[in-house]
Amino acid sequence: MPQVTEAEVLSACRTLFGAELHLNKGFLTYLQASGVRSAYRKKAKVIHPDRFSVSSSTIKTKQLRLFQDLNQAHQTVQSYLKQKNIFTPTAFTQSSPAYSQSSHRRQDPPRQQHWTRQLPSRPLQFGLFLYYLGIIPFHGLVNAVTWQRQQRPVMGEIARRWGWLNEENIRQIINHRGGQNKFGERAEQLGLLNSLQVGTLLFHQRTKQKQIGDYFVAQGFFNEARLQQLLAQLAEHNRTYRQGFSRHFYYFHR
Repeated sequence: MPQVTEAEVLSACRTLFGAELHLNKGFLTYLQASGVRSAYRKKAKVIHPDRFSVSSSTIKTKQLRLFQDLNQAHQTVQSYLKQKNIFTPTAFTQSSPAYSQSSHRRQDPPRQQHWTRQLPSRPLQFGLFLYYLGIIPFHGLVNAVTWQRQQRPVMGEIARRWGWLNEENIRQIINHRGGQNKFGERAEQLGLLNSLQVGTLLFHQRTKQKQIGDYFVAQGFFNEARLQQLLAQLAEHNRTYRQGFSRHFYYFHR
């Protein structure tokens, strides 16, 4: 069986999880089969062609292509996990809770303690920060990101409202065979948007989406007071390692 390269599996992970997780070689260290399955199932439910059986032929073609890409990505990641033999749990050291559970028992329902990992020496988004602290499991991170992505406005629709793209432009971008590239990358390849416009659209998308911290509060991982404490810890961590990452929007991310 051909060996799956790190570049191939990272590209596949972008399709499964989205680029919000800051995918890199370090991410692959903690890749788990359960998280891969969860991400695949959730995304498959959203984009499955059967959900668009009464839609136009253009939309049907688009959804079929997206579903094929998703299946290919899932297969690629599964092959990578098999060749790396990381279906077995990684030997992490279990830590004590980051704060006294007894002092927060009334506000926070009891949660299972998860495995702690060393925080990377780089800025982090809030979900990954919680994951590395051992506060949330990997599948919890995937669920939260999926929840957040489902509620953000569609980039093409924003660009159409702003007059940057028309319906024909959007069809061109959707039908463009750009591999695993995102909508904005395809638009740049076709010369329909420039990098500044794509960056602006991405930033607008993120400002309109619900904050991921609210998901974890609603799911009972911690309460609002603890959320604010964790956000302050994240801000301090990101200030420490912000050198060379000035273009990333991590610092006020929830």
